[in-house]
Amino acid sequence: MKIEIISNSEKDTINLGKILGNFVKPGDLILLYGELGCGKTTFVKGLAESLEVNPEIYITSPSFSLINIYEGKYVIYHVDLYRLETAEVDDLGLWEYLNNGIVIIEWADRLSSPLKEDYIEVFFEFLNLSKRKITFVGYGEWQELLRELDLGLK
Repeated sequence: MKIEIISNSEKDTINLGKILGNFVKPGDLILLYGELGCGKTTFVKGLAESLEVNPEIYITSPSFSLINIYEGKYVIYHVDLYRLETAEVDDLGLWEYLNNGIVIIEWADRLSSPLKEDYIEVFFEFLNLSKRKITFVGYGEWQELLRELDLGLK
């Protein structure tokens, strides 16, 4: 199952994150792909808001810390693999975080494998300065969840 959506603004991208937040639960894996500045962290801001992360916490890309942890309705492990090689990523033990919360990985193309069978990929593509094409692709149980998500967007 695949859904393509045009985001016309940062607010639209945040709202898409909020909508997806209504479908996630501990153990879920969300893989994010796209160039620098295309909206991945903005999307995570919406997801964090939906999952009741304290609004005073500033959601940032964990480019240097590698993993930011946000407490809310569920624990969110926000991972950024931009600065790592695939071999280094394998040593992080990211699969262990899936037992405790939701794992969101920016620059997921650095993974050697998706860590589990049920996951969602979100691709961000620049269309112009403010407009993005955001594509959701679901695997395993996420195929059905994306059908529900698609109905919620119409």
